[in-house]
Amino acid sequence: MNKLDAQRQKEIQQAEELLFAGPQALGFAKGLFQGHFVADWVMPYPRIPATQQVELDETLKELRQFLDEHLDPAEIDRKADIPRSVIDGLGRVGVLGMTAPKEYGGCGFSQMANCKVLEEIGRRCASTSVFVNAHHSIGIRALLLFGTHEQKQRWLPKLSTGEQLGAFALTEKEAGSDAANVQMQARPTEDSSHFVLNGEKRYITNAAIADVLTVMARTPVPGKDGKTAITAFLVT
Repeated sequence: MNKLDAQRQKEIQQAEELLFAGPQALGFAKGLFQGHFVADWVMPYPRIPATQQVELDETLKELRQFLDEHLDPAEIDRKADIPRSVIDGLGRVGVLGMTAPKEYGGCGFSQMANCKVLEEIGRRCASTSVFVNAHHSIGIRALLLFGTHEQKQRWLPKLSTGEQLGAFALTEKEAGSDAANVQMQARPTEDSSHFVLNGEKRYITNAAIADVLTVMARTPVPGKDGKTAITAFLVT
């Protein structure tokens, strides 16, 4: 093997090591990035339980009728505004609280069923679908996952009907994809009765119309001077 062949062989070996043609161990998405589709990891596609499918079909039928009669995507684009009547209608159909438990005013659907609803809206108006997703899938998600029973009782019923709207305030000038770089500060008052938040957020979907926001801010770690952690606050 001459010098050129040896160099070529070395380059091929390096490429094979980079792409790693062996068994995937780091996840389906990275496998796709490296050119490997491992069907066993995603197939069969998750199915919606038969009992929930019946309820979902009824919801989709009602949603389609509402969208056909009341959603005008061209007007939404022209005015850069989703009419309050559309938001109220989506709330009545159950779209804005799709995965919230029924005891708090939601539909109790799975995330899979919620995706079917977003697809139905998105095929007509992407802006409205993004609005719904921002309100539901991140706007009230922290409350759904980590809220106390009392917090859920207080906030979810109105958020599920659209009487109130939610938003998720993480992104800042230097923080977004780099979520750990949040700079907004939250400091307890002297009597520890509440926190005072100081800082600036940007690019927060629904911020101008939201009533309840999940806001990420840095809080001091008790007993560790100068150490901070990121805490989620429910802010009206």
